[in-house]
Amino acid sequence: MAGCSVNLTRGNLEGVPLTTEKYSFFGNIPMVLGGDTLQLSQNLLRAYTAAAKPENYSREHCRGTATINANVKQNSNGSALALGAAIIPLWPLMPINETWTYQLTARVYCDGTLVKHIEFTEEDQVRALLYGKFRSDLLNKASEEMHRKLVQRLSYELGMDRPVDQNSASDFKI
Repeated sequence: MAGCSVNLTRGNLEGVPLTTEKYSFFGNIPMVLGGDTLQLSQNLLRAYTAAAKPENYSREHCRGTATINANVKQNSNGSALALGAAIIPLWPLMPINETWTYQLTARVYCDGTLVKHIEFTEEDQVRALLYGKFRSDLLNKASEEMHRKLVQRLSYELGMDRPVDQNSASDFKI
């Protein structure tokens, strides 16, 4: 049932303008989850592209690369429902208590020179006891929210006019 499936690579981010560009500024952004490489939906690619404003990064001279590494960690041990699920398939009723981590690594090159290197981590605890479409909708919305936060942070950082190594240099000021 496709309507009940979880898809961590799609999003319809409200308030993020859709770009009219044919290609994403960052190319295809792979999302690596447990050794599998997934591709983001066109809407998410447009949202990440919108973060790199053309007035800041000329499309003729600048390109970006980005990768999202996703990690899902189980927060709790098996429950009494696990025994029942082994005998009678109750997987839709199994509770979810997980910590999701999305780490975005992005680089922007202008005329072949690295001008920005950005790394962000978004983490969220996802808990659900719902089942079916309600459960998948909750999980999809949690993923969309994490992508929305990453897009906002990326937009903010790409709008800042400062050298690539300023953050690391500021860590060592006395």
